[in-house]
Amino acid sequence: MAAHPDFGRVVEEMIYQWKSSPRYSFGTRVLEGSATRGELAIYAVQTYHRNLYSSRFAAANHARCPIPEVRRALLQVVQEEEMKLPGEPPSHADLMLLFTEALGLKREEVIQARPLPSTLVFIDTIMRLSEGHWLEGIAFRASELAASGRLARWREALKKHYGFPDEALAWWQTHEVADVDHGKIALEVYRKYARDEAEQTMAIRAIQRMIAAWDVFNDGVLKAGDEVRQGLDVGFPLPPESF
Repeated sequence: MAAHPDFGRVVEEMIYQWKSSPRYSFGTRVLEGSATRGELAIYAVQTYHRNLYSSRFAAANHARCPIPEVRRALLQVVQEEEMKLPGEPPSHADLMLLFTEALGLKREEVIQARPLPSTLVFIDTIMRLSEGHWLEGIAFRASELAASGRLARWREALKKHYGFPDEALAWWQTHEVADVDHGKIALEVYRKYARDEAEQTMAIRAIQRMIAAWDVFNDGVLKAGDEVRQGLDVGFPLPPESF
């Protein structure tokens, strides 16, 4: 393909098409209120474990980035995602632990839980992208544009259908803003620095990999729910009567 003069717009359209896809997903079940509390527990535990890699991924992307202004933005992401010391504001992974506790899970069981194979695929994808060209690493930030409006709907659905209090939903409230801000980093990068055909092609392939990884992650949650119904182990003890 020839280099697009406004590549940020191309990226935005890719994410919009993915976000608008009629593909039935775990998120659809949450918004409908048809997901079980057990499935929410599986999602929360897997999200906690992928969040543990968020700071490492952003740090690796930061280290490879040659543009000072972008590095500063990525450094801010690292600080938001990093596990914090006692007395410091909670990290994003810490915020998900608040939700798991509201579900009736013990904190230590969540921390010691075994990630699903689909979660490991997701983690491997983001880490491999971070080890490539810095424009490939920015693909994860681009995928966060899909959060616009969606996380607010999730938060309202979790309150309406499941009765969770606001304090248990701090992860969603934080990401309603943070993910959109992170996505804007990617759009600005792709507008300014993915200039030629080779760079734009590389970025598109990285975004496609990132979208596929998200779909694998979410499909893994649904599959794990089915496995629980078959009496199989999903790597941590589920709350009683959660299915």
